[in-house]
Amino acid sequence: MLKLKQIIPGMLTSLSFAVVSSVEAATVVNTDSSGNVVSISDLEICISGAEICAKTQEELEENEIKIIDSYDVAFPPGLFNEIFGDPTQPDFMGSCDDGLCFWGNQTQANLAITSINDAINMLDPTPPLVTGELVLPPLPPITQTNNFYRVPLSFDDADNSITSRQGTNNDADPDNPWILDEIVTNSIDTIQFYADFQFIAREIIRPIPPDTPNVPEPSSLMGILFTFGSVLMVSKKKN
Repeated sequence: MLKLKQIIPGMLTSLSFAVVSSVEAATVVNTDSSGNVVSISDLEICISGAEICAKTQEELEENEIKIIDSYDVAFPPGLFNEIFGDPTQPDFMGSCDDGLCFWGNQTQANLAITSINDAINMLDPTPPLVTGELVLPPLPPITQTNNFYRVPLSFDDADNSITSRQGTNNDADPDNPWILDEIVTNSIDTIQFYADFQFIAREIIRPIPPDTPNVPEPSSLMGILFTFGSVLMVSKKKN
């Protein structure tokens, strides 16, 4: 697998590479000076199923549509309520407006984690950790790092817990250390590294229309008829 090298040092380095072909954008992994992932810009997630997502536009068949959603992703450490809102409140919606774009949708959460992992695994060296600032007022922000992040799926008010799907750097495969990990549950009152999504755009890719017959324009058609008529008249005179 082609790996892209980190070659620009700095406090926050933006590394650009295309994860999925796109007309407008390319996914960008933002890292700190230690090579840890701070955020991801324009993460592209294809939601049309593995078979269609693997196809280029030229390979799409009639009635097949490829849909790619783009997100900005951060990895804030903290309490669930501080990042996404209080799920015990009646007005809590668990929507993309709150950063919970995959709340209640494990299938798309799996796709999101796989896309995040693919983007991180493309870098050489592969970032070992995600990082973010823990904000617990009145304390000053504290930079934290972790080898996993969680995409929240649901809240259980019976035991006050959050169920999430986890992306983990397990170092088992040096080429692809970040993997789609298990479903996990944690108390809402514990500090975790969550993936916070902001929806950017949706791209709908349709099959390229088949070539249409080369029908002459009306003016050209009249010219052809006029020429044919003139030839016919000349032929009759000769006869």
